Amino acid sequence: MELRHLRYFVAVAEELNFTRAALRLHIAQPPLSIQIRALEEELKVRLLERDKRRVFLTQAGRHFLDRARAILQQVDVAKGEAQSAASGDIGRVALGYTASSMLSLALPAALQRFRRAYPQVVLTLHEMTSLDQLDAVHGRSLDVGILRRPDVAIPPGIVIEKWYQSPLVAAVPRGHPLAGAAIHIADLRDEPLLTYPRDAGIGLYWMVQALCTKAGFRPRMVQEARDASTLVGLVAAGVGIALVPGDTRCIQLEGVVYQPVADKGAVSSLYLVHRRADPSPYAALMVGELRAALGRRAGKRTR
Repeated sequence: MELRHLRYFVAVAEELNFTRAALRLHIAQPPLSIQIRALEEELKVRLLERDKRRVFLTQAGRHFLDRARAILQQVDVAKGEAQSAASGDIGRVALGYTASSMLSLALPAALQRFRRAYPQVVLTLHEMTSLDQLDAVHGRSLDVGILRRPDVAIPPGIVIEKWYQSPLVAAVPRGHPLAGAAIHIADLRDEPLLTYPRDAGIGLYWMVQALCTKAGFRPRMVQEARDASTLVGLVAAGVGIALVPGDTRCIQLEGVVYQPVADKGAVSSLYLVHRRADPSPYAALMVGELRAALGRRAGKRTR
């Protein structure tokens, strides 16, 4: 079945006259009758009843007319969208993000500004691990990603740039001896620690390992969790102490206090990842908006 068969049938069904339908379609009447018969043979149903004076729709014909109109309408919509996308009027962007990145002030603000500035662009958001985002950008199912740099080789053609940085803080059970002042990593030598799992594709696991090694001890990891709110909940339960990005302080649970970490290099970074040679202008617009978001935040801090 071809689209022209649907168009021929709709014309005949609406005109209920082969001669008028042929004139409307700018074709001769005999070929039109042949195509309608071929359509009925393919469907194995009678769509039209004919007598010497009139043409009537059968019950199957009335049902098929609704479907044919809907299909042709969708084809016209798709055609219009393709033309609009080619001219830059509409487009799509798929953005990936780690769950913890939405706790930052920069990412939600950037997405809000992008939606306001480019209402014609369909923005889809996908929560994914850092490793999965890297694979998806490389495989073109994502256009842009916000992630924590995983400890893997970066695929060719992929750009990964530091985007957002916040200091690490220690989430400590209220009443703990370390809950009253800034913490040095060395203070955690004998403390049970909570962390993200190493296979989550989150660089924080290795950051904590490196900081503890630099302080001269091996961390005592007692529990892992993939979600920031779960880590904070475990702290509230008294299971241990968690080193988390400073933005995690927006998660306020009774029984948890956040203390700054005084050690140099105790920071958490988010990275922006995209393809080096991406023909999509919309991906470039998103990357530009994300970069601009940091400039605006820097301007606010200096005022």
